[in-house]
Amino acid sequence: MFITVEGFGSIWSKRLRPHPIDPYRRLMAYYNTTGIWHDGRLRHRSKVFGQLRFNEVGGFNSLLVERNIGHVFQCTGTLEHNRRSLLLHHLSAAPMSPDYFLFAITSERTGMLPIGYEEWKSSGVLLLSFSEFKQYQEAILLMPAHSWIRGGLGCFVAEPRATVSWRGFLRLVE
Repeated sequence: MFITVEGFGSIWSKRLRPHPIDPYRRLMAYYNTTGIWHDGRLRHRSKVFGQLRFNEVGGFNSLLVERNIGHVFQCTGTLEHNRRSLLLHHLSAAPMSPDYFLFAITSERTGMLPIGYEEWKSSGVLLLSFSEFKQYQEAILLMPAHSWIRGGLGCFVAEPRATVSWRGFLRLVE
């Protein structure tokens, strides 16, 4: 599956592991998930825990994370109820229309998302990670083109950009 990254969650972590062939080398993996600012600190407040994994060897730029936004990654993973994890293992060779756009959204942008109700999203939208504390929310969503979510501020549709079809944005329609 191919995914265009249009945003990241707030919490990052990294893990170092030995190279399987060269004992003098190490491989770095970066993990991203949602979190909430509380008492001046970024905290896990997961209601639905899921994470994205990026490997340095797959083309992920860890020094300038924001430069990964707008790039299409080839992905594998699972979105089962108790284990939500996506490995964005390498950049696609050329820009292409993705299967999903990956958005990280907050309640400041969309209003509160009524996650417990079926009508908060269209059927193709996949919730990867969701954190909530009081009136603050953050979610990482996989959204096919033209799918929608409904927050307290209205309905937002995932639309491909007219000039570059591999990029997407959320448009408020009501």
